[in-house]
Amino acid sequence: MRNDLIKVGVIGPTDISNLSKQIGKPEIIIFEILKEVGKTLADSDCELWVNSDKGTLFEVARAYKEFGGKKLVILYPKKGEPWPKAHAEPYTKGADVIRREKNWFWCNYNVVSLPDICVCVGFSPGVFSELAYINWDKRLKCGNLKMLIGIAELLRGGHFPYEFRSELGKIMFLMSTRVKSSNGSDNIFGSLLKEARNNYLNYPKNKD
Repeated sequence: MRNDLIKVGVIGPTDISNLSKQIGKPEIIIFEILKEVGKTLADSDCELWVNSDKGTLFEVARAYKEFGGKKLVILYPKKGEPWPKAHAEPYTKGADVIRREKNWFWCNYNVVSLPDICVCVGFSPGVFSELAYINWDKRLKCGNLKMLIGIAELLRGGHFPYEFRSELGKIMFLMSTRVKSSNGSDNIFGSLLKEARNNYLNYPKNKD
């Protein structure tokens, strides 16, 4: 397995029908955007980290592997605490690596703390908790994360809430899968990932 890949964690809601209502877009459009996110991640030569669950996470991971993604890491708890875990076990299938964390807290924390980049594909109560972990990591100088990317067409209002923008503005970017970059071959999200890959591979890492 290659070890020269930047790590990209993806966070997003498990309920796509609720996301559809939240952002006012049909589910079919959301599925198309999620597929493009997964494809862009595969094309950008990165290692994808997601929690084991349905919805946006599953759709991005499936597209990533469909388009040749090299290493899919799925986080799954050893213990079903503080919440049950049986419902999430089927979504570990297709992983190149199943990373077994102590419990759900460590799944939710490590998916945004150990990767180099985090990509947010929509909001939910769980996503807000993960954004809070990023916030505290940055404030207290913990974790590996260097960049937080929001896929604007999947975010309510097209941006992150003020509470996170005020704290994380220096590492926060809004990107689109539907706007071409200046070179015309990539979308602007893919161009940013490739630039980040070139910059971040030489950064010192915390142990994971």
